[in-house]
Amino acid sequence: MRGHQQDLPGDEIYQRIRESVLRNRIGPGTKLAEVKLCELFGANREVVRRALIRLASDGLVEYYPKRGAFVASPTDQQVEHVRDARIAIEGDLAARLAGRIDEAALAELDRITTEQIDHQRAGELAAAVELSGTFHVTLAEAGGNPFCVKYLVELTALTCLAIAKYAVPPNAGCPLDDHITITAALRTEDGPRAAELMRTHLGRVHKAILDRARRPAPSPELSDLI
Repeated sequence: MRGHQQDLPGDEIYQRIRESVLRNRIGPGTKLAEVKLCELFGANREVVRRALIRLASDGLVEYYPKRGAFVASPTDQQVEHVRDARIAIEGDLAARLAGRIDEAALAELDRITTEQIDHQRAGELAAAVELSGTFHVTLAEAGGNPFCVKYLVELTALTCLAIAKYAVPPNAGCPLDDHITITAALRTEDGPRAAELMRTHLGRVHKAILDRARRPAPSPELSDLI
């Protein structure tokens, strides 16, 4: 987040913190102290607290009334649960939307993917990962089911946080070719293929996260211990 901001409304405070978390400027597990945020944004505690509770409903923040708010820090077991939920929801979504999604939504998916590629080529990897989540939420919005959108806002946020927490390499955590292929499949009426591409994509991303999360800690060199 930037320096002191004067009297920002609650929505903008929410957006500023959300962007900082998703772009890994504030890392998983970081405490979001209300007093400091009030000073930073020139807002009272009630406004800041509402923003934090809203972020908690998105899955980005863990909020404890007596301990405060912390950026969510997904465990490997939570990553498995997120993977399974996303495969179930988004595989079905892709199957239903293939050949039925409107051109405006397809154009938006193309735009997001192009912007992702630009960020990744510029080395702006956190922004590329954030847009990866945006791609999936945008697809859910095209489906017209507000419950799917709500769940995917939270689930994609947890995936993005896990990618940051475990320092997943960009090509594994944000495989752009997959989004291009999925969008192409959505332009056809081949629902089973669109679903399979989506499930394979999600499985690949979350496997990369779990591989990093479960790799053994490096053994220290003897020379470092003596």
